[in-house]
Amino acid sequence: MSNEATRFSNSFCAQWPGSLATGAMLVKVYPARPLDPPIELSDQSVMVGRDESCKIHISADSVSRQHAELTCDAGRWTIRDLDSTNGTFVDEKPCKSAELRCGDRLRFGSQIYKFVTLDGVESKYHEIVFKLMTTDGLTQVYNKRFLLDSLEREIANACRNQQSIALLVMDLDKFKSINDTYGHLAGDAVLVEFAQRSQGVLRTGEILARFGGEEFCLLCSPVTVQQAVVAAERLRSAIAASPVCFQDIQIPVTVSIGVACYDGRHPIEPTQLIAQADTKLYLAKQNGRNRVEC
Repeated sequence: MSNEATRFSNSFCAQWPGSLATGAMLVKVYPARPLDPPIELSDQSVMVGRDESCKIHISADSVSRQHAELTCDAGRWTIRDLDSTNGTFVDEKPCKSAELRCGDRLRFGSQIYKFVTLDGVESKYHEIVFKLMTTDGLTQVYNKRFLLDSLEREIANACRNQQSIALLVMDLDKFKSINDTYGHLAGDAVLVEFAQRSQGVLRTGEILARFGGEEFCLLCSPVTVQQAVVAAERLRSAIAASPVCFQDIQIPVTVSIGVACYDGRHPIEPTQLIAQADTKLYLAKQNGRNRVEC
């Protein structure tokens, strides 16, 4: 994965508010999309620029390859322009170097961010809003909206860097029968347990999301076909390992998984990759369930 802020791990609780308990963050102001997450700033120097080696990577033509540097000394943040072509601005004033205050608006070329310290009410507000917008209420994994947004970005990144990504579409086997036999509360418990077991075997950078109903997706990048299949088998095994316990009832649960890979050679729409994974999922169901097809 690239260094963009969207590369959060899937454990939301690990990200909010634990990793943001100290320091500061940048909130994208313009041009912003609803699911652009705040960017955490560490307690060391942070490079901003178009070059992918920059921790804050901004792929915009108006931004220089190494545009600016943010540094923290004894809790005080400073911004320094690195002789960028289009300049660095603090509250629309040209800046070569300046100490930052909470609420300052930073502009790198045409890209505008808001600097927010993490000990204030505003940072908590951004945390809560981001969680509400991106998290499934029942399972506490990412939601469909966040997945589609992430998938679009990952496809663009794969195409730009000629890297491979994979999408796993997972469907709990005979879930309707579980609801009909044990009730919808049991069904909800199965969904929550599925999410927890899946999160327990995720690798860094993998994004788990509930796509709808009993269907979940896992986005992996960069990854080979073989690595994607290994990830799918790891998930399948974790789910099938033991039944889900609900009110002293043992409910056997398995999952079928379809895997689709994209090599970045030619542009593709997110819906196309989803359709490919869906086709493989259907094949897994047809071939007996509780299996992976790629």
